[in-house]
Amino acid sequence: MHEMSLMGGVFEVIEQTLSLHEVKRVLQVKLKVGELTNAEPDALDMAFEAYSKDTICEGAELIIERVPIRARCRNCQHLFAVKTMFFLCPNCQNTGIEVIQGEELLLESLEVE
Repeated sequence: MHEMSLMGGVFEVIEQTLSLHEVKRVLQVKLKVGELTNAEPDALDMAFEAYSKDTICEGAELIIERVPIRARCRNCQHLFAVKTMFFLCPNCQNTGIEVIQGEELLLESLEVE
């Protein structure tokens, strides 16, 4: 389950961020998760629960925003949403595309007390 390793990285960022501030507890954690990470929200929830146990994040709400895949054609510069894993420009049928959204795993915000 790669969600555990992904969440490990998220908790490294959380710990670095919290070390800069005086925080009693974390109430909410918001993540942006790109479709290409192949991270399942339920598995991320379980990983979050495991990592947060006995920390100031325990009991915090995890909010996951799924980020769809968007691409740009390198040939015609057309921007488009990728609906399937067949990466083909719908405008010119070129296979040379650049993924511009959908690979991210970002800690968007922390709500703390």
